[in-house]
Amino acid sequence: MILNSNTNRHFLSAACLICASFQATGQTDTLEMDVTFVGSRQMEVRDAVKLSSWPSAKALSSDKPQLSYELLSKRLQFTPAMTPVEATRLRVDPALSRLYRGYVRGAVGTRGTTLLDASFTDLRSRDGSWGALLHHAATNSPSSLLTGRINENSLDAWASRFIGKEKVSVRANAGRNRVLLYGFDSLGVDDDLRETSAPAVVWSHERVQANFKSHHKDSTAFNHSANLSLGWMRNNRDTRERSVTFDVSGTQFFGELKGQFDLEVQLDRYGFDSSPTFNQAIVAFEPSASARRGPFAARAGLGMAIDADQPTRDGLGDAFHLYPRAEVSVNLLRNLFVPYASIGGELQANNFHALTHENPFFAPRTLTTTSVINNQPVNFDGFRSTNKRLALKGGVRGTITSIFRFHGFFSTAQYEDFVLFRPTFENDTAPFAAFQAVYDTVGVRTLGGEAEFDLGRAWSFSGGFKLHRYNVRTEDRAWNLPNVTWSAAATYMWIEGLSITADATYVGERYSITRSADYGENTPLDNGNFELRMPRFLDFNLTGNYTYNDRLGGWLTLANLTNAKYETWGGFPVQGFQVLGGVNYAF
Repeated sequence: MILNSNTNRHFLSAACLICASFQATGQTDTLEMDVTFVGSRQMEVRDAVKLSSWPSAKALSSDKPQLSYELLSKRLQFTPAMTPVEATRLRVDPALSRLYRGYVRGAVGTRGTTLLDASFTDLRSRDGSWGALLHHAATNSPSSLLTGRINENSLDAWASRFIGKEKVSVRANAGRNRVLLYGFDSLGVDDDLRETSAPAVVWSHERVQANFKSHHKDSTAFNHSANLSLGWMRNNRDTRERSVTFDVSGTQFFGELKGQFDLEVQLDRYGFDSSPTFNQAIVAFEPSASARRGPFAARAGLGMAIDADQPTRDGLGDAFHLYPRAEVSVNLLRNLFVPYASIGGELQANNFHALTHENPFFAPRTLTTTSVINNQPVNFDGFRSTNKRLALKGGVRGTITSIFRFHGFFSTAQYEDFVLFRPTFENDTAPFAAFQAVYDTVGVRTLGGEAEFDLGRAWSFSGGFKLHRYNVRTEDRAWNLPNVTWSAAATYMWIEGLSITADATYVGERYSITRSADYGENTPLDNGNFELRMPRFLDFNLTGNYTYNDRLGGWLTLANLTNAKYETWGGFPVQGFQVLGGVNYAF
């Protein structure tokens, strides 16, 4: 097709009009126009189409890119500076096993035995706490001739509170014990051996204590502990005693050296209502220094003591004592073997509180004793302090894995005014016997060992032995002291919560004194008394413990299965076979 110029102009005009018309009507779906075409041409116009959906984004991969690269080593030049920190002993109070407010433990048994322990504490906190403990135990006399009840009762109350860095604790105790003097029962009744009530000694005691102890987070800071105790004792035989004890200790680090001092003061006033009152005092002071380097640990000090017992103030005995002290130990192979050795000594006070705790049948009518000085008998009034000197001790302890622990040891010491207990019939005619204290210079040598072994969770074993040798200067024997003792125990966990324990104690032969040839196996002495031989004995017990849950449990004990009527103290046999069962509950 051939178009002229006029035709071209018309065509261009029409095209412009069409474009303008499209721009003006872009929002409608139809288009209306008048167009004049010259020539042969065909044109199609269609309605616009509106999209009915939005475009969607393309999904991208969620995998994190994995980057890999190599590090080039770079050598650094530096010199490390090491600052050693010495091991220190943490001052941590024993942790409480359970946060129960208290518990009750009671039992009954044959021979009229009863037992009750009850404890109650408040809700414990870091600020402070308080509590109380009640104890009761009673049984019948072991003698079938001298009868009666033996019992002990006590009540303890305590409280503690933190004041700054100080922990202040107070404790009060009161109790009453009844002891029967049933010894040598066949001599304490008439010829017909008729049953009668045994004489009783009833002790009452009270004690008040206060303790002040520092708790610094920095163990190298100065830490101290001070304790004050006041005690009273009396019995129904006109015996009385008052005692005051004060002790204080402090520690401070000076670099790698640990300095420590210990001071103890004890004052006693005692006597009988029918005799003058006696006074005694002991003052002991010990400065020391200790250090640790690698597996080695050492401590050195000097103990000084002033003895002001009644005989010393009367001019009989030394008033001042020195005790060089030294300790050393080596930790080999991380506690596998720890050999140790020490030398030292101390001055020990004797009073009614200490001696009745050791021998409950100690009930003298007089405190006058006789000793031999320069081959001459000399009478002493009042208690005499025991001077332990030339005390050497050594041994090795260790742990082989966590299932076996052992300790072997030996010791030797020389005791001046060592307390021995000798039975005596009061006034030579009284129908019962009690014990009195006699003093002698005694050398004691001991060799012993102990071990514990755990075989899985089911079995555990423990045992130990001691061999003693005594050298006495004045007395014929080391009265009531054995040469051989050993003990063993085994526990088997039968099922969860139920365990059975068997334990045995062996004590070798000992010697005591009697004033009659009609009691036991005896040998005459030069002073008119008789040496009483106490045979060796074996005490075997079996105990079953059952734990129902964390709060409730029970036990059953078969005591002295061999029914041995052995004597712990000369002339005073113990009870035979006995059954004891009880329960315990925590709340």
